[in-house]
Amino acid sequence: MPIKRWSDFFLYLGRVFILLILLAVLLPKLMAVCNIWMSSFLHNEQKPIGNPLRVEAPDRSKPVFQWFPLAPKE
Repeated sequence: MPIKRWSDFFLYLGRVFILLILLAVLLPKLMAVCNIWMSSFLHNEQKPIGNPLRVEAPDRSKPVFQWFPLAPKE
């Protein structure tokens, strides 16, 4: 029967913790890359033109309310 030492046990725990930390750090980054790749793959034709964060001002040339109704054109 082989003899187990405490140093081997702590080295094993250290390896497990290092792998868990790497998994916790790299898994969100891998998911973000996959999300970007899949969204570009699925919605390739539906990409908006220009900056989607740009807020455009509403058109002020047309009145919202008409105080007097316009006469229909003949």
